[in-house]
Amino acid sequence: MALFSSDKKAKEKRENTGFNGQFSADSDENTNGISTISMETTITGTIETNSVFNMEGVLNGDIKGNKLVHVGKTGQVKGNITAETVIVDGEVSGEIVADKVEIGNTGKVYATITSAVFVIQEGGLFEGRKKIKIALIKEEENKGKKEDKKVEGKPKADANGKNSKEL
Repeated sequence: MALFSSDKKAKEKRENTGFNGQFSADSDENTNGISTISMETTITGTIETNSVFNMEGVLNGDIKGNKLVHVGKTGQVKGNITAETVIVDGEVSGEIVADKVEIGNTGKVYATITSAVFVIQEGGLFEGRKKIKIALIKEEENKGKKEDKKVEGKPKADANGKNSKEL
């Protein structure tokens, strides 16, 4: 197959990202496209991306993504992953921080996971620690505390005749 083939099957292959048909290169959600590291590639270092990222090869390092990071069935990451959503169908050893983490039925994760949503499909393997991503929860609690501080009480004399506030 040529690199710039107009063959229909070649086009379908380019659009099939391995995300169960959920994403395609033409989707509005993926305006920056999809970056893929193929299964015969090994990288050492840090990958930073603003696009959907599909890892089918081996990475000895970290991934810092703003959208979805997918570790495919042949993918291996020995490092940390930070993204909005992380889907693991391959293997990850390290730390994952995301709003949503999903371990697929072929996924293996040996990591500390910090997320608000955590899904393990039947057959998926997870060994490590799970932390709840509470940034939004803490933000809501802090709003409530600020509102509580705004409530003012009226002075009241205590048993010693000193003023204290009554709420």
